[in-house]
Amino acid sequence: MKNFWLIILLLSFLACNKETTKLVPDLADDLATYVETNPEFRLVTDSLIACAVGGQTQFLTDTPISILFYPEGNAMEFHYFETENINVDPEELANYQRIELPDEPMLNGYMHRFKRTALNENTWCRVSFVKNGNLHISNPIRIKYDDLPTEYNTEVLTIDQQTPLSPIFQWEDGRINENQIYFQIVHDENDNLISGTYTFDQHFQFYDLSNVVLNVSPTSPTPSLAAGQKYSFVLLGVSIDSWVNLIVEGEFETK
Repeated sequence: MKNFWLIILLLSFLACNKETTKLVPDLADDLATYVETNPEFRLVTDSLIACAVGGQTQFLTDTPISILFYPEGNAMEFHYFETENINVDPEELANYQRIELPDEPMLNGYMHRFKRTALNENTWCRVSFVKNGNLHISNPIRIKYDDLPTEYNTEVLTIDQQTPLSPIFQWEDGRINENQIYFQIVHDENDNLISGTYTFDQHFQFYDLSNVVLNVSPTSPTPSLAAGQKYSFVLLGVSIDSWVNLIVEGEFETK
């Protein structure tokens, strides 16, 4: 009989705990209220990697503007917030209103993007998601679609394959000379991401991390290329306000 009542008490505790545990934050129309009404979620503002791209040709052209972000494993509850115009304080969360946008995975879910229609003027935006009890918010992203559309340019890239499984990628800036950091993606023919790295330099050798300042590559196993396979290289040149100025693509086949 004692064991019976212990089981009843345990089940009651689990049931109550399940009812009171909050896994998804309450959603509000502006970013400040979203944060304030969910104090049980710790706010993190320095780790959500995101940027915006728009106006380019031959890459992500199914929508005028794409807001790209890295969802970090078991992240969920992806949301997009935007200011009314550019003439506001981008650090003030109350200036960001939630906008429902289509969200879709890229590179088989390794990255995601929000698809945005064209804007008549520049603005600021931010992305949020929830992970492990934390509410992550990106830095302000300045959308410059109206007067500084992203350049697509394949001619500024060279690929040196003297070391077949460790090619060297080198590039130059295009017509927009405002890039502060460069994001390099290597993926296979099935859109599986092999590596994702950031450098301040205009070169990267696979898979040499000596000049890599941020690495979002899969960690196990260590990224590697196979002989006799086709791969794609994608480069994003990003400004200090997270607008993508330059997109470069190139294909190569290992020997």
